[in-house]
Amino acid sequence: MKKEIQPTASRNISRLIISLLLMFCGAYVLFNPVAALMTTSLILGLFFIVTGIGYFFVFYQSRSYMLMIMGILDILIGLIFVSNLGLTAQSIPIIFALWCLFIGITQIASSLEMKDFQIDAWKWVFGLGLLSVLFAFLIFFHPAIGILTITLLMGSYLIIYGLFEFARFIQGY
Repeated sequence: MKKEIQPTASRNISRLIISLLLMFCGAYVLFNPVAALMTTSLILGLFFIVTGIGYFFVFYQSRSYMLMIMGILDILIGLIFVSNLGLTAQSIPIIFALWCLFIGITQIASSLEMKDFQIDAWKWVFGLGLLSVLFAFLIFFHPAIGILTITLLMGSYLIIYGLFEFARFIQGY
């Protein structure tokens, strides 16, 4: 027997409100990249603080001093991030570039292994890895491109997710 989901009117309205808020936040991020980056910096700092506190709870259960040290470091990094939002915002593109560089190098190495196994897609993986490495160096030398990319990705994701939720609202589930 197939069980059908019958949403309540309040759940439907809340889905509409959520979808509109997501789309609004996405548009805000796209048109206010500096504010979005500052907010991301604040959230990142708070995340480190909360994670550090979590390490202390685990430390008290396990008595691993490494966890206590990690907790102290996370809290200190979080406090530095929160108290210096501008510096944190400036470092986010560099972190993003390092991530792109790591992914690119990993893709290039994987493509060479694929080539050894005679997998035809190795060229595509190699090309994408090379693009990732080039993009990383572009961000290193022009951090504004990293800021725009990050905010473009965040804003686009929020809008697409909001549209998805709006479609679910229209369909009634």
